[in-house]
Amino acid sequence: MQALLENEVMSMYTQDRAMSEFETLMERAKSADAALKSKIENDIVAKGMKFVPELINHIQNNKGVTRGLCAMSLIRIGKACENMIKQAAGMNREFAWAAAAILQEIA
Repeated sequence: MQALLENEVMSMYTQDRAMSEFETLMERAKSADAALKSKIENDIVAKGMKFVPELINHIQNNKGVTRGLCAMSLIRIGKACENMIKQAAGMNREFAWAAAAILQEIA
């Protein structure tokens, strides 16, 4: 029981840390030049599936230049994130058009 609780606490810590790292990258991207935005995108893609939920959430709930960075990151992550994108589109009709465009680019 103790091990299970420790794993749950560690998982919560990791999720909070990942979200904090993602949000930091998005804040930096808002005022970044093209070279830095490219580096941020590369960093996100290198993390792979770790940031996919935050990428999808960010596209749905934010406006501005960082949405394009998130969409391109999802496209570059590719087929591994298709199911999560489809699931989000099914739950949010306003996201469906963006999801369709991202999925078309992945295919």
